[in-house]
Amino acid sequence: MIDGAAGWPTEKRCTVLLVDDVCDSREMYAFFLRAAGYACHEAADGGAALEMALEFRPDVIVMDLSLPSMDGWTAIAGLSANPETAAIPVVVLSARTFPADEQRAREAGAAAFLAKPCDPIQLARVVREVSESCDRAFTVLPAEGSEVSTAPRTGPTPVP
Repeated sequence: MIDGAAGWPTEKRCTVLLVDDVCDSREMYAFFLRAAGYACHEAADGGAALEMALEFRPDVIVMDLSLPSMDGWTAIAGLSANPETAAIPVVVLSARTFPADEQRAREAGAAAFLAKPCDPIQLARVVREVSESCDRAFTVLPAEGSEVSTAPRTGPTPVP
């Protein structure tokens, strides 16, 4: 789609479902991702993550492993087993950093594993790397034959 006068394609925002039971951690990462141009939904446990993944169809899910009611490993396995959510990449963001924890997460279907505390810039980079649709959302090219201005555009700045 073209944004009329400017001739630039309309931007599809990359949508992230952020799952963490620690409110401060969840809010901090969500704040940073939103500031970097991502759309974010938040969940506090694995059960809510499964429901929200079906409802919102995020491009990427960022999941903690230590969650109440349904832990991250079980939630990742549930997402992987459901044909409607199996293609959504999951990035694990957890303080559980033993090799066995990472192996178990990858066996359940995780696409990437990051240890807490994690630099928010690194998280944004990994989210973009694991999702082709997120990578495309931050790649804006002018339409053929359109004039390109060197004036700054308003809006969120993409994360490299």
